[in-house]
Amino acid sequence: MAKPAFVAATRRHLSRLARILSRRRPREGGEAARARPQPVQIVVTPGSGNGGAMLTARRLSRLLRRHGVAAAIRTFDNLAALRQWANTCEPGFSHLICIGGDATLSAAALASVRTKIPFVPVPNGFGNLFARVFGFPDRAEAVIALLETGQVRRVDIGVAVAGGAGDEPFLSHRSYGLLEQIQNAAERGRRQPRRRLLRYLWYYGVAYRFLFRTRLASFGVEIDDKTVADDAVLVTVANVETYGGFLTLTPAASPIDGRFDVAVLPRVSKAALMLRLLRALLRLPGSRKPLAIYRGTRVVVTTPRRRDELVVWRRALPLLVPAGAIDELRRRTVED
Repeated sequence: MAKPAFVAATRRHLSRLARILSRRRPREGGEAARARPQPVQIVVTPGSGNGGAMLTARRLSRLLRRHGVAAAIRTFDNLAALRQWANTCEPGFSHLICIGGDATLSAAALASVRTKIPFVPVPNGFGNLFARVFGFPDRAEAVIALLETGQVRRVDIGVAVAGGAGDEPFLSHRSYGLLEQIQNAAERGRRQPRRRLLRYLWYYGVAYRFLFRTRLASFGVEIDDKTVADDAVLVTVANVETYGGFLTLTPAASPIDGRFDVAVLPRVSKAALMLRLLRALLRLPGSRKPLAIYRGTRVVVTTPRRRDELVVWRRALPLLVPAGAIDELRRRTVED
């Protein structure tokens, strides 16, 4: 009995959505353009979620078209191609739906920042830190309901400044040092297990091998023109909580407070570092020491060969969020 009721609810949402979109008019384009609603744009990197992202995109497109809502799917083989599109696309759609993990969502978000078109993340991958903060659904049927009942709110994003079209947005975080090296090594070639628990164990196996066979890099950290570290081995610049239940480094980071939370771990021995990370994973007493948390709007991370400048773009992203999500987030956010 539950399934027919669910199907009926989905049909009701689609019918209402079609009426909502048909009432929206583009600002330019003459009488012919005013007579038809703008389509919904779906973007996806097919490899996200081990291929599950493409299945979700097709399911969502079929549901929309079945009830008179035009939908177009654009696929991108890599993040560089998606970033290029996000930097140059024309605003010819009503919503931008992006299906994938944190990296895919971050690459696509610039299109909504540029065009002011509502951004709709659909989590499909490993991590999904940004989507988890707002409670975004991953099922096509639930996305239909979100398009009808969601609220557009402007939220913060982080940007790695490179000048002009080279700027790279990030929705969740940028990490440096051990965590960045582990992630790059573990995800090389997409050889990770699909099951979440097995993937966690995979990451920790890579971390163990990496920690005791590789020299730890050293990073300088400057926050709002003040130097806070000159020999850090781990730095995470966070727009949202990282890394959730997996390894909580920035539990108070929020995408609506206009600032980064920056976790900095000064140089310690490899054994001490492994112990700190293990204690943080298990949430044991003393796991925060000697990890320091800072807050700021501009962060510069340097090595002898690299200098990254990260800034907050406050309320830059028009985000379609579930009803009540922002109110719930405000209750958890540390405000000035």
